[in-house]
Amino acid sequence: MGLLRKCRERTWGKCKDTSSLQGKVFLVTGANSGIEIHCLINNAGVYVPLKNSSMTRDGFEIHFGVNHLGHFLLTNLLLDRLKVSAPSRIVIVTSKLMSGVIDFSNLNGEKGLPAKGRMNPGYCNSKLANVYFGTELAKRLKDSGVNVYMVCPGFAYTGLFRNVKRSWFHYILFSPVALLFLRTAHQGAQTVLHCATDASLSEESGLIYRDCKIYDSKVELKDDVAENLWAVSANLVGVDTIK
Repeated sequence: MGLLRKCRERTWGKCKDTSSLQGKVFLVTGANSGIEIHCLINNAGVYVPLKNSSMTRDGFEIHFGVNHLGHFLLTNLLLDRLKVSAPSRIVIVTSKLMSGVIDFSNLNGEKGLPAKGRMNPGYCNSKLANVYFGTELAKRLKDSGVNVYMVCPGFAYTGLFRNVKRSWFHYILFSPVALLFLRTAHQGAQTVLHCATDASLSEESGLIYRDCKIYDSKVELKDDVAENLWAVSANLVGVDTIK
């Protein structure tokens, strides 16, 4: 009982203060109707097992298309409104599983996506793309009044893995353990809310956060990769972007 109580009382920081790109365009039609937008949270994400390799209706590898290109398109379509509404913020939800690679010759997984242990490379690649996108976006929005924050929400027990086939082992052993040791969706959302609302972050941009504080991911980012990914993404979704 003592262990159970300790697990449930554990804290990770608290905030104090879909698969088609076309849907993004429909959403923006209303968002650009004149209302102010002070915060955009890019939280859409999918996780599909490698053996169920899937493509979006637009023809992109499912993780790259939804987790990266969807965010890239929506953000660029709303940038003018975010600038007019400044000060405003863009929060990009990434993951601690950003241990992927950006291979411009294989963004769609045409050559296959070799697994790294138990990690899904498509998902990991898309989470790294989120970080590159946020870093480059912050650089391009410098002095615009629009700040960019990247968030690792932590391992939360949500519906992200709903496409993963579950065995009896999952229901008998993993589910009870997950309830004890993984974050709830509410707990996972705290750093997202922190970056979206906390006034103390108003002078910060282009950083990664975890547990409501700056997080050193140890990932070495390369400027040329960030710039190239931006250019390739803009070409793939067909939008004019900020220079």
